Amino acid sequence: MSSYEKMSEIINFSLDELRVITRYLHEREDTDNPTTVLIGGWAVDSYNPWYGSVDIDLITNNSTRNSLNYYLRKERDFVPYRLPGQPRSVKKVTKAGSVIIDFATREKLFPFEGTHEYLDFSILDGNTETRAIRGNIEMAVPNRATLIVLKLKAVWDRNNRISQRKSYDIEWESGKLVKDYADILALIDPNNGGNDVEISVLGKFMNTYPFLKESLASVSESDDGIEKYGRMPESTAKTIIGQILSLI
Repeated sequence: MSSYEKMSEIINFSLDELRVITRYLHEREDTDNPTTVLIGGWAVDSYNPWYGSVDIDLITNNSTRNSLNYYLRKERDFVPYRLPGQPRSVKKVTKAGSVIIDFATREKLFPFEGTHEYLDFSILDGNTETRAIRGNIEMAVPNRATLIVLKLKAVWDRNNRISQRKSYDIEWESGKLVKDYADILALIDPNNGGNDVEISVLGKFMNTYPFLKESLASVSESDDGIEKYGRMPESTAKTIIGQILSLI
């Protein structure tokens, strides 16, 4: 099996687990006011299905995290898993690799690496919408602007851990960083809805966390990120990001 085929297979395994999780949540949550929000690569995929994701990243409350965690371990063969400094996770080993589900909770503030600032998940309030993922999975996700901010936090944190050599696995973290860069390009791509980014929302959050402008500027400087996304030349990436920075 080629590396491409293996990656496609693990993404399909991840999608299968996301489908199971969605059914579980729909049976227990108010679909008009859901507690759980999908972030990360699968949320990006709902706007621009360019790649998908291996991991499944969820923001929820403590109660739902505990009950879903138990269900996945009991019914779906997941086991507890956690990297140092990362949210609590569970992992399922498949023949194509591991599917990891990360749980972050609204009750906990998450620090920005190397600063005294924290991300408060209240930024999701009023900034989510229900969207379809690969046609038949519906789940609450952040709007484009808020999802960009969450991705920029990931870029900031990963760059800090890599540069300070604090990463548990620099090779793995570097690969995740490239994917984050590519996901941001996917969200701002004008050929895939990028003109719909809520600039007022993005500007508000960037004023709260002004150091994230540095992370946004770095997206167009990542040759690996541009190559991974593969749908936007460097010149276009620089132009779009320059325009966004001038508006916020």
